[in-house]
Amino acid sequence: MDKIKCPVCNKNLKTITYENQEVDFCQTCGGVWFDKGELMGVVDGLLSKDLVDSESVEEAYRKKAVSSKDIDIFQRCCPRCKVRLEVFNFSYDSNVFLDRCPSCLGIWADKDEWVAIAKYIKGNPEVDKLAEALASEFKEPLKLIGNISRVAAVIVSLFYLVAASVMIGLEGFLRVLMILVLPLACIFFGEHMGKVTGTWFGISLARPIITKPTPGFVLAIGGWLVLLTPLFAYIAQILAEM
Repeated sequence: MDKIKCPVCNKNLKTITYENQEVDFCQTCGGVWFDKGELMGVVDGLLSKDLVDSESVEEAYRKKAVSSKDIDIFQRCCPRCKVRLEVFNFSYDSNVFLDRCPSCLGIWADKDEWVAIAKYIKGNPEVDKLAEALASEFKEPLKLIGNISRVAAVIVSLFYLVAASVMIGLEGFLRVLMILVLPLACIFFGEHMGKVTGTWFGISLARPIITKPTPGFVLAIGGWLVLLTPLFAYIAQILAEM
């Protein structure tokens, strides 16, 4: 098999075994090519052996996520498929930028970027404990707010369904019902949905991995934004016609 070349310095990559994964390492720039699935295999190995440091408090409370549009992007090609690699921010907010092949889904990581990813996933245990303590203090008030939110969501949903039935009929009722599934799921089951990790978030070409739990209230807020969008649009239309 022909040697594959580094997408950065065009040197031959050396196949090595690292954390039970065969990866392709550049001896010149220190970057690594991971075939599909290999990156998370290496990261999981580092975490299971506790080979990475915890994030600092400043890193745990990281600044706003940076978009790939706001960084200097160097055009790189997949060493296997020869197509252009796509840059993405790992897990959206880690600010560790990797290059993924849209064809074979292999990933190129510059020197030590895979370690930065492992560190990001590990987080800061002390910060996590503080967050858990704060959450327990507000557990009962948040539970009450959550119950009120669910009741209000049902009322708003019923309003939409009745309005659709009156104006459009059964077809409108069914269409609105399908649209309501996602926001209601976020509002009712945000805590459970937020615990899902380790999956591909497949709505974009970059498809980053969900690596950390999402607070339930964040999903609930997102659900409410989706749920109220038609109502806000209707009110805005009425105001515009006045």
